[in-house]
Formats: sequence, C-alpha cells, structure tokens
Amino acid sequence: MINEPNKEIKMSIVVDAPLKKVFRAITDPKELTKWFPDLAVFEPKVGGRVQFTFYKGNSDKRDKDFYHEGQVLEFDPNKRISYTWSYKNIPGFPRTTVTWHLKDIGNNRTRVDLVHSGFVGTKNEMYDNHKEGWKHFLNNLVLHYEQSC
Repeated sequence: MINEPNKEIKMSIVVDAPLKKVFRAITDPKELTKWFPDLAVFEPKVGGRVQFTFYKGNSDKRDKDFYHEGQVLEFDPNKRISYTWSYKNIPGFPRTTVTWHLKDIGNNRTRVDLVHSGFVGTKNEMYDNHKEGWKHFLNNLVLHYEQSC
C-alpha cells in the first residue's frame, strides 16, 4: 500500500476590516450567513459544535444540499480557530480540519490564512471542489467588507 500525502488547501486573503470584526465574521452565526453558509451553528469554545448548511437552490454550483458538521478543536479569540469538517451526505468524505489564522496588519486590515487539511485518500474531485469553494467564499468575505463600508 502506498502512503498518500495529506493534501492541504492553503489560501490567504487581506480583508479591509479590523481584526475583531473579521474574527466575528468567521465565528458568529449571524455574521457567517452573510458570506458563507445559508444556516450556521458555531459554539465558540473548544469542543463546541459547528454546523453549516448550504442549500442547492442558493447557488448555481451546487447539485444538492450540503450539511457540514464538526467540532471546535482550537479557539483562540482574534487569533486562531480550528474545527473538524465532515459531511453526513457525502459517503467516503474523510474527517478533515479547517484552521483559520488571523493577523492585524495595520490600517484596519486583517490577514486571513486558511488551511483545510486531511484530504488523504480522497478523490481529487473532493479536494478540487473544496479548493474552488474556499476561493469563492473567501472572496465573498472580502466583498462583504468592501460592500459594507
């Protein structure tokens, strides 16, 4: 059996908003639904529950509804968040991990580094779909602050 490398999605963006606002945008369910899932549950503590629901009718790129479930692994306010990422309705999808790093870079701007890891033994299509998805949603996060200013 050949050991497959752990595929990771790594992306970075700069958001024209203060660090505390960006942190709230990725942890507060009311803020999350403005740029990411259609429904969100996020319990801001280690061991807290994470649930994101994406409805197919709200995107021309989804062929079905998606129900993400996870658990908060790390919660360092305004700095770092990590949670597991899996689906009930996608057979064979591994338990992966999403990690956010935030850094104040001055002038009310925040650097956001995202790593989605754990795509071992998965079909390339799952990895590719998530890579495209993160690109789309991180762009939504940037646009959310451009449009609200």
